[in-house]
Formats: sequence, C-alpha cells, structure tokens
Amino acid sequence: MARHAFAWLWAVPVLAQLQSFHPPGHDEITYSINVPEKTAQSGSGSIYFQMNSTRQVQWFALGQGTGMAGANIFVTSTSGNNVTVSPRSGIAEVEPSYNKDARITILNGSGVHDGVITANIRCDTCLKWDGGTENVNSSSSPWIWAVKFGDSLESTSVSETITQHDDQGVVSIDMKKATGGSSENPFAQLAQVSVSSADPSSSSFADMINQKQTAHAVLMILAFVVMFPGFALGLHLFPAKWTVNLHGPSQLFALAVAIAGLGVGVSMARDLSLFHHHHPIIGMVVVACLVVFQPAMGVLQHRFFRRTGGKGIFAYTHRWFGRLLIILGIINAGLGFQLAHGPLGAVIAASVVAVVIALGYVAVVWLGQRPGKRSRG
Repeated sequence: MARHAFAWLWAVPVLAQLQSFHPPGHDEITYSINVPEKTAQSGSGSIYFQMNSTRQVQWFALGQGTGMAGANIFVTSTSGNNVTVSPRSGIAEVEPSYNKDARITILNGSGVHDGVITANIRCDTCLKWDGGTENVNSSSSPWIWAVKFGDSLESTSVSETITQHDDQGVVSIDMKKATGGSSENPFAQLAQVSVSSADPSSSSFADMINQKQTAHAVLMILAFVVMFPGFALGLHLFPAKWTVNLHGPSQLFALAVAIAGLGVGVSMARDLSLFHHHHPIIGMVVVACLVVFQPAMGVLQHRFFRRTGGKGIFAYTHRWFGRLLIILGIINAGLGFQLAHGPLGAVIAASVVAVVIALGYVAVVWLGQRPGKRSRG
C-alpha cells in the first residue's frame, strides 16, 4: 500500500457501541468496529466489524496494523448476492496471502441487498495473529483499509487472486469508544440508526498526525542525511583550527535538530501505538547514543589533544562510532518511509541526497588520507 491517509471517525449510538469511519473521499464505503465488554475486560475473545459499500467494488478490505507488512487483513468480495470474506496476511509490498489460521464467522445481514454490499464479521483471532497483536483498550489502535473498484470477482474462493488496490489508507481507532454491549451480532440494528456527521475533532487528529509526520521526516532527514555528514566533511574540506573549533558547536546544533525530530516522532508513535515497531525503537537508540556517547568522546579527545597534541583512542572511537550512527540513522529513515508508506518522490529525493553525500564523504576522506595529507575527522 503506497499512500498514507487518515479517516474521519465517529461513534454510532446503538446498543453495542461502535466506531465507524468513511475512508477519505469514499463516503460510499463504511467500516464499523465493536469490542464486547467481556473482551475488553478479559483481554481475550472475539471482536466484531462490519464492511459496507453502496458502490460496486471488485473488493474492499479492512486490516489491523500500520501497513501491509504483518497486517491482519480481511478482503471482502461478492459473487451474485453473496459475500466472501477472505482473511489474509500482509507481506510487505505484495498482495496479501490467504491466512488459513484465521477464525471468522460471517453473521446474519451479510450479502448484497439492493446493490449494497454488507459483510458482518465476528473474528475470534483478531487479538493476536502471526505478525501482531491488538490492544482492545487502546485509544489509538492503527487499522488499514483498501479498495479496488470494478466488476465483482464472482468467486467464492478465499484464496482468489486479487490485483492491486485503487486506494488505501490508515486510520486510528479509539477501541475504548468501540467497546460496549454483548450482542452476538452488534450490527443487527445498525441499519435502523442514522449515522451522525463526522466528528471535527477526529478530522483535527488526522491533520495533526499528518503535520507531525511531515515535521518528523524533514527534521530527521535534515539531521542525518545533510547536517551530521556535512559538518563532519568540513574537517576534511577545510583542515584548519577554525573548522575544528566549529565542529563541536555545529554538530551540537545538528543533534538539537535530531532531538526535536525524535520528540515529534515519539509523540506520533504514542498517538498511533507504534512503539512496538523497529523504526521508533532504532530511532530512540541512535539519538540516545548521540546524546550520551558522542559528545563525551569528543570532550575526552579534546582534553587528550590539549595534553599531548595528538589523537587518542577517543578520537577514533568518536569518528567511527559517529559514522556508524549516521549510517543507522539514514537506514532508519528508509524504514520510516516504509512504515508511513511515504510518497515515491520523497523516497527517491532523500535516497539521491544520501547517496551523493555518502560518495562525496568517501571521496573526500580518501583524498585526505593520501600521502602528505592529514585527516582530521
């Protein structure tokens, strides 16, 4: 799935509490989720969700997760007046494969009625699956959706081949607001209730997440792809006392940018419950090492130089550990684009800049280490 978007949410006031949303730009599609009280209290059991479309689709899907990789996905298609729900496992950027271990039940009310596609589903394996878990007490549980328009698949096979979606996105669901009731079919009365307008606060949440995502990406790419390696190159390009004196303050400024980017990222990870993902974990470790280890090594080398006039183990540790952290930071930027399904143009632009700076860095360092040259960074 290639594009990242958030949907508007609202609560539907029926006997069983629901959280429902339309994907942005697709008012004809509605997804609704319910967590029974018993499931919320025990942390185990079934959850319910409904997939509804008033427009003909080839297939449409709802899934648990932040992206394709590791997601627990349910693809709904039609054959005549019947619906087929195929549980599938997300595998990176290829079409999801049928998950034979999933246990779901298609409930009454499902089918195609007057052109309206409805799938009412009870899922008994949606709290833990191969690839992730669901926290039914989370106020910001990440779910994904996708749709492929076109003629019906006209197949009842749960392993039917499907083609790439026409649109997709991510939504944050407040599972607490989706909790309530003990009905064996919480959607039985849904058709009798008129759905309210979208909650403006949820739209604001989506805007806030998009702003945080952009700010986080810009700050981290600026720090790890441009500033850290660029300021380090200054020691090689302009080997003089003034560049050495500027090296510490300039890298501290880059570190401040990285810390600001980390702060925005941590806030976003908290909003979307992403702390289990490798991208925020690597990011926190890298920035923590930059904050604690790198300045300490730099200060110790500075003191060593003032006493001896030469380089000690601190200089080489500072240099090579810094290079390693920059490389990890750039790799983690790629993981961040993957997690957020960033636009291809942004991924290409960041990659090109990283490659150019990396090649320039290697060339400058190599030239600086030729006989008669002195390396400083």
